[in-house]
Parts: sequence; structure tokens; C-alpha cells
Amino acid sequence: MSVRKILVPLSGAASEASVIGTALTVARTFGAQVVGLFVRADPTEALPYLGDGVSGQVIEQLMQVAKEGADAASDRARTMFADAAAKANVALVQDGGAERLPSARFLDVSGHRDDIVAAHSRLSDLVVFGEGNATAAGGSTLEAALMSAGRPVLIAPKACAIHVAGVVAIGWDESPVAAHAVTAAIPFLGKAKSVTILCIGNKELDPKPGGLVADYLSLHGISAGVHLVEAQGRSVGGALLDQAEKMGADLLVVGGYGHSRLREFIIGGATQHIRSHATIPVLMAH
Repeated sequence: MSVRKILVPLSGAASEASVIGTALTVARTFGAQVVGLFVRADPTEALPYLGDGVSGQVIEQLMQVAKEGADAASDRARTMFADAAAKANVALVQDGGAERLPSARFLDVSGHRDDIVAAHSRLSDLVVFGEGNATAAGGSTLEAALMSAGRPVLIAPKACAIHVAGVVAIGWDESPVAAHAVTAAIPFLGKAKSVTILCIGNKELDPKPGGLVADYLSLHGISAGVHLVEAQGRSVGGALLDQAEKMGADLLVVGGYGHSRLREFIIGGATQHIRSHATIPVLMAH
């Protein structure tokens, strides 16, 4: 299991510089290619909503304005991507070949954002987004990568991460999504200097579930400790973050809920708390 292709959906927002930087850190760790994906909306998709009374001249003007806006956003994203690659000493390439790794590649594609991101995510090893910033390429696009494509997602903090997978914390609750996150994180865990499984409880703390994970990881040659964390009135997300940051972790691994709980995952709940407040990268899988 390895990480060779890292996808970063881009919108041209200034906040994405740190997201690109974090993705490049991961690329250098694994010898991977970072693909910066800018998706421009097809302006013809909006034509049915304009009504029959709109003249051809007005439609042409609106389409030209949309094109100019997309061009400007794409230029910002491309420049930001190239600058980050140069700063990280990662070569810019024009294709997806493995002749030179780590590398960085920028794509400008037209279509429906969520559909394009899902399609590209399916053949990516990791998809990187920014923390809970509504102006960045997140929200439903993150849902497309996590749910429609079924790929692990890395949430980058506001500040560019310069280390990933040195000290790793795993949030464990025995759920299928937490198990999927653990298996998706194996490449990171294999490079870690230390791994700690965090089991959250209230009155009764049972180390057995964490021991099951530790046994699994040992078969992959990964030694992991188990730490029991009392919530003490805190949210699960808050307790996990507090403990991960207290132990000096540079990566937190957690599951992301879906189906009826998907909106809680995207908009609220433990995972959104982590996404909005984490100062370290967070690896999620559904």
C-alpha cells in the first residue's frame, strides 16, 4: 500500500496556499505526485434558468463575464500552486507519469465541480482539503470525494504542515468508518515514529477495543499504544483534539460518518468540530 497520487481540488481562494503546502509535504514524504484540480463551471448549464425572455446579446455577455471570472480564478490557483511547488522544491510536470517524483501537476477542467472531483478522486490515493472554510473547495465537494469516490481525505490546518506522520493519534470508537480510517492510514502509520490509539469514554473506560486495533497494526509491523481518554463533559471531537495536541501529534486519524449522519459530519458534530478546530492534519475515511 502506497501513496502515489494526491488530489487537491482548488477554487483560487487565498486560503488554499496552506492546503497545497500540506499536500506537497505529504508528497515529499511518500514520493508522490500532487494534482491541483481547478474545475470551472460550464456557463451553458445556467441557460435554462435565465428564461425565454433573455436576449442572445445578454446571454453572450453573461457567458463572457463567467468565462473571465473563471479565467481569473484559474490563474490565481495556477500561480499559487506553482509558487508552493517551487517553495517545496517539487518539480512541476505536464503529465501523470512517474519519471520524476515527487512532482506537481495542475489541471484546469470544465464541468460540474462535484462530479469532476469525484471522478478524479476515484483514482487518487488521497484527497486534500482545507479546514472548515466555506469559501474553499470543500463542503459538497468534500462529500463527493469521501462518499461518492470512497477515498480517504486529509484535512489541512490553516498553517501549512511541515511534518506529517511523525507522531500519529487514532480516534477509535469501534465503528466501521473508524476501522476504514485506520486501514486507509496504514501508509502514514508505517512511517510514524509513534502511534497512539485514543479511546474516548465517560464512566467506564475499556482498553480492549483499542487493543484489537493494536493487534491489527502489529501485523503490519506497526507498534501502537492505547490511551484511554475521559470526555469529562467535552465533545468527542474536542476530547480527541485536546489529547492529540497534548501529545504533540502531527496527524489525527478519525472516521467520517455518512448516510443519515452525513450532514452532521459536514455541518456539525464531532468530525466537523475537528475539521474546524484542528491545528494538525486530520485523515478521515468513510
